[in-house]
Amino acid sequence: MTSSLRTLEQRLRAVEARLTEVGGGYGDTLYELRRASVRNELRLGRVLEHLAISDVTDDEVDEALDAD
Repeated sequence: MTSSLRTLEQRLRAVEARLTEVGGGYGDTLYELRRASVRNELRLGRVLEHLAISDVTDDEVDEALDAD
């Protein structure tokens, strides 16, 4: 019984370690996605400004989302 208890404890520790790895990776991925999104927003803002095109309004965005 002691042997099987030790085996279960080892497996539990391994699962906990893996969850920590996955959780950390998930947070990193969210950060990278957010960073890429902000970068694209800034780039688009520069292009719109350079071409003297006005940005869309929040109302236009809401209308587009509601249409879907």
